[in-house]
Amino acid sequence: MLSAARIFGQHFPLPIPAELADEASLLRHLGLSPRELKKIWWYRGRMYQQFSIAKGGGKVRLIMAPDRRLKILQSKLAPLLDQLYRVRNPVHGFVQLRSVKTNAEAHGRRRFVINLDLQDFFPTITENRVKGLLKSILIDPRVAEIVARLCCVESHLPQGASTSPVLSNMICFRLDTQLLQIAKSARAIYTRYADDITFSSYQPPAPLFEGALPAVGRFSPDMLAAPLRGAFESNGFIINPVKAHYADRNSRRIVTGVKINGGLNVDRRYVRRIRALLHSIELLGLDDAQQKYGSGGGKGAIADHLRGTISYITHLKGSVDPVVRSLATRYNRSFPARPIMLAPTVEERRDRAVWIVEHSADGGQQGTAFFLKNVGLVTASHCVEGDSDFVVYHPSKPSNRSKVTVLKRCAHRDLALLGHAAHSTDYFDLDVAARSAAVGDDVVAFGYPGFGPGDKINVRGGSVTSLPIKSGVPMIEVSQELAQGMSGGPILDAHGAVVGIVHKGGPEEARQLAIEIGVLLKWLAE
Repeated sequence: MLSAARIFGQHFPLPIPAELADEASLLRHLGLSPRELKKIWWYRGRMYQQFSIAKGGGKVRLIMAPDRRLKILQSKLAPLLDQLYRVRNPVHGFVQLRSVKTNAEAHGRRRFVINLDLQDFFPTITENRVKGLLKSILIDPRVAEIVARLCCVESHLPQGASTSPVLSNMICFRLDTQLLQIAKSARAIYTRYADDITFSSYQPPAPLFEGALPAVGRFSPDMLAAPLRGAFESNGFIINPVKAHYADRNSRRIVTGVKINGGLNVDRRYVRRIRALLHSIELLGLDDAQQKYGSGGGKGAIADHLRGTISYITHLKGSVDPVVRSLATRYNRSFPARPIMLAPTVEERRDRAVWIVEHSADGGQQGTAFFLKNVGLVTASHCVEGDSDFVVYHPSKPSNRSKVTVLKRCAHRDLALLGHAAHSTDYFDLDVAARSAAVGDDVVAFGYPGFGPGDKINVRGGSVTSLPIKSGVPMIEVSQELAQGMSGGPILDAHGAVVGIVHKGGPEEARQLAIEIGVLLKWLAE
């Protein structure tokens, strides 16, 4: 039997909960009599309901759910087992505050990804392995035997019991340690989400393979380096040969179902299926759409399915993402009684309200524009001078450019109102300030000075230093530098409302000036 130190390393020993000290303490904690324990001991197989749930690709997952009594007992055991497990950094499955999202985020935008899967993960973890593990960390042998008996069925961990996640992570502790060491030696990142294992790197991961790198796509696990294969074998696991996959910089890189090529995303087919269901409801009505959904293999209410899938995309991409907002808007129209509430933060709202305006004159110039509630898309007049083709876009997706037309422009006031084709779900509006700026007020300027690919919105805090009038136009002078490229951007007060529009500034200018927001409102009312 492996020693505790061999399994849990230098972090062992962890304190053993008093409830696991001996059989009497355990049974007292569980509210379980010796007579009932004996009954469960011999008839636990009858206390599980077996069923399957659909997986991707037409496959099914076998679930073994305990009955009410056994579920209560396991729910009391799970917190005790949690105290015996020290979470490793690479582990993201069945861990509080971690998810498929954090698992994918760990790999960033790395160019090379290896996906592996442990075959028959829970059935591989036998009752004897669980019992031996608990004994090795100095749990009383009789207690270890009882815990293993209450947590296993058909001599292995069931997928469906609340104790199976933590026990599987405990069993995999040594495997995680070995794979982490192998990944570090190969300058790669390693994570595990239950039975899904991922390695990624910026450079071709040659040390993880026996010979040459495999072609993109599925590959035989026999191609893996001997130490890597040996780590799985020595820990009693088998790599699923059907799910071994390699991706390079030129292919789609997936981590636990999440695309990581350009930020976290889902497969296009996933979004298409949601749109198809929404279209079915809009076209046929809820009753007919539900019948069509059920006849196609869908289970449960179509509304619940849509709500869950849209919530998953929201979790990955955020509530301000245009795709998320578009799907949620369509869902809310069909199910107004149970709307999906998307509440962006103040920072997210400001970020999505401020865009880049670009024109082709003078070799391509950039400025800033923003969406103002009940007004539209606003910028500085000098940002849209001449006969050039003007476009606006948000830096989160520079390829999604929207052509603009100049609806109204005033060179004297340096203000312009633009017409655009951006969808309403692509942006947020800023509010007009309830009162005019005063000297000494704290203000923040937003814009895109010297914008380049990958840059985010520039935020510059300062205060109002004076309220000059230039050529009859009321202005706001601020203490922060308003660099070139910020022209047309908003100046916000302490409440996040617009008090001014950036006019000019920078190191070569004597003053940092913005047009007072009241000038815009009066001009538009003329």
